[in-house]
Amino acid sequence: MTGRPPVGWPRDLPPAGTDEFDAKVVGWLLDRGPADLRLSPLRQFPIALARVVLILVDTALEGTRRAYASARVDLREHLTPEQVSTVQSALEAEGARLLHVQREVALVEDVLRRQSRSVSPPA
Repeated sequence: MTGRPPVGWPRDLPPAGTDEFDAKVVGWLLDRGPADLRLSPLRQFPIALARVVLILVDTALEGTRRAYASARVDLREHLTPEQVSTVQSALEAEGARLLHVQREVALVEDVLRRQSRSVSPPA
C-alpha cells in the first residue's frame, strides 16, 4: 500500500509500502506492547507481533472496562466517593487511549496481512 494511508492511520508511523514503514513498524508495535516483548523472538515476525500486541491491547481494554465498572463497589470501603470518581476518570482516560491504540494496531495488522498475502510462505 503506497499513497494515502487509511483513515485513522497512526500519525507516527509512515505509510505501508514504504521503506520507512518496513524500518519502523516493529519498533512502533513494540512501543504499544509490554516491555518484555522487546526481548521476544516475535520481533522477527511483524505480522505475528501485530497479532499479539492487538490481543494484549484488547485484553488491557477489557480489564480497564471491568475495573471502571467495579470501582465503586470494590473501592467504597477504602476510598471516598470523590476519590473513586478520580479513579474512574483515570480509567476512562486509559480506556480511551487503549481504544485508540486498538484501532491503530488493527489497521497496521490489516496492512501487514495484506502485504503477506503477496509473499509466498516458505516451503
